[in-house]
Amino acid sequence: MEVAQQRLTDEKAMAQKKAEETRKRLERQRLKNIKSVKNAMRHEEARQKRAQEFEEEIKVSLAQRAEKLERFDKARRLVVQELEEESVHWLSNPEEVDAAFDGIESMQKLWSRPGGFIGAPLPAEDAEFWRYESHTWDMSRTYMSAREKLMEEMEEMAHYEANLDPSYWTEDAIQFQNELEEKAKLRALVREEGRKSLLLKQRQMMQDIYAEKSSPGPDGIPPIPPPMPTPSLKVLADYEAMEREGTKLLEQDPSKFFVFESDGDGEDEQSKGKPIRLRDPVRDHSKTGTPYPELIGRLPRTDKRTERERKRQEREERMWAAAQQEAASGVDFAADDELMPADEPVDYDLVTNFGDDEDRAWEEGLDPQTDSDLLKTPRDKRFNEEDVEWMIKSIEKKIASLEEIMRIEAVNQGSAVKDEIEEALGQNVVKTKKIDEYGREYTSYEVMSSEENENVLGDHDTSVLSTLNPEQIEAIVALESDVSRTAEEVRNALSKVPGLSDEQIQLLVDL
Repeated sequence: MEVAQQRLTDEKAMAQKKAEETRKRLERQRLKNIKSVKNAMRHEEARQKRAQEFEEEIKVSLAQRAEKLERFDKARRLVVQELEEESVHWLSNPEEVDAAFDGIESMQKLWSRPGGFIGAPLPAEDAEFWRYESHTWDMSRTYMSAREKLMEEMEEMAHYEANLDPSYWTEDAIQFQNELEEKAKLRALVREEGRKSLLLKQRQMMQDIYAEKSSPGPDGIPPIPPPMPTPSLKVLADYEAMEREGTKLLEQDPSKFFVFESDGDGEDEQSKGKPIRLRDPVRDHSKTGTPYPELIGRLPRTDKRTERERKRQEREERMWAAAQQEAASGVDFAADDELMPADEPVDYDLVTNFGDDEDRAWEEGLDPQTDSDLLKTPRDKRFNEEDVEWMIKSIEKKIASLEEIMRIEAVNQGSAVKDEIEEALGQNVVKTKKIDEYGREYTSYEVMSSEENENVLGDHDTSVLSTLNPEQIEAIVALESDVSRTAEEVRNALSKVPGLSDEQIQLLVDL
């Protein structure tokens, strides 16, 4: 009886425990389900919110895209309008190009002055050209001598005289162009100074903000200094802001842009007088007036000594070196000797103005009073008869070289390009230059038959004629008309025809 009762008690306890565990499991499941529902509701709210935001983003994107397309359409219309305005200046065929570029006015506008243009209006401001003006220092291993520099200046002057048309570049045209370039330079200087001022203000502002962030706190301990951010480069693209800032500087201190009559320090604007010219930041700080140091080479002097004089000087130099070495060995005893005072005072002006051999050779025979201008001549402007002879020979050599180049080009052009009339008439055509009764030169074409060729040439070998150009054939016809010439005279005449070899001359003489 007790066992049965104990079994019932245990079964009842186990059932109660199982019921409690089931209740707890169901409670956990209920809480989990509630949490899942809340998460699902939260995700649904987030999804709906994101969908709404996405719709708003689509609306904003569509609006921005519409504005962008509208700007693009406006830009295209402006470009098309500009092209239509410039289309009247377009050159559509070779004849129009030749007519536009071959005129005297067009040539002078394009190649006489920097920044020249023709046709369409100026595509950019002329200040851009002067803003990027730069110079390159010649870093060659040899230096230009004074006479080579003079030769270059003479060639440049000759180039200007040959290419500049005085009928176009009148005084009024030159003055107008100079004023235009001076205005362009002034605008470039104003913009450059404004850019410098804006960059300095930007740097000062960033330094002030950086110093304020790095100041100590209420506890007196300075914070860790943050890194200074990179400055914005938008200043370099705002040309209007540069010009406004540069205009303020021009009104405050015009001496930054102009050189005045009395350009002394500590003077006011009225005492400085009138402005003379614009400042040149590239050349004003140079003593030679060049943007970089100008190095002038010096040619070695010609050694005019005889062999005997050179040997004697070498022997004297060896004896002097030996004497110096012997004197150096007794320097301890020489230190005890007393230095005798000089009777004559030292002329420091004479000591500090000693020149080299070139200076002494230039000053030799010149009077300080009457020849003061020659004595003040800079070294790179001193020339003698040898320099003049060298320049004359160099000019003659260049002239001969250019003439030879032009002659070769004319011969090559005549041999490579055939005359259309000769091609139309056939092979047996003789082209000659003749002069009519009024003194006018014209070209004559004579068609020769095969019988006339046989009568002229006979039974000789005519293969050499196939290697001749029209100019050489003209020379043959001229020689054939003069029968009284001897073989030696014909040989001498043919030797002056360009491009003929000795073998060709001999074959033509035999003909």
